[in-house]
Amino acid sequence: MSKTASLNMEIIEYSPEQMNMRVARFSELKCPPDRYPDSQLPGHERKNFLVVGTGLIAAGAKEPMSAIPVREGFQMSFIEAKPGNGPKLHNHDTNETFIALKGVWRVIWGRNAEHSVDLNPLDVIAVPPFVPRRFICVKPEEGREVGLLQSIQPGDDPNVEFLE
Repeated sequence: MSKTASLNMEIIEYSPEQMNMRVARFSELKCPPDRYPDSQLPGHERKNFLVVGTGLIAAGAKEPMSAIPVREGFQMSFIEAKPGNGPKLHNHDTNETFIALKGVWRVIWGRNAEHSVDLNPLDVIAVPPFVPRRFICVKPEEGREVGLLQSIQPGDDPNVEFLE
């Protein structure tokens, strides 16, 4: 017989209806075209779907276009881009963890974007806070025009500054 340590945490009951409000269906995600100022520039075109968190609010919007707009200590997004596209070199005050889901993605870092690593599907990189970074889709998934990358950041209000 094993013992289970008590964590003395409050237990919260959630109904199926309440939990359903916290389900994000990829096919129903919304993407503000101006979520980031560079997202419509040639070579930087991409769709950034905020899935969990509040993140940046698009101009004119009253609330974030997040499928699950909660403030629980992290942000999670999906990014779709055609090969050769991704954000400009930028910096965050938080870690940013990338997971290649579909296609091949290149994560680039350094003050002069002098380092890089390619990620194949399900490869992960965790870029530390204050390390300039960018990423680009190198190759989409077979039979598709775009790759799919996941980004996870800690915090409810991560900050970003573009360096290029």
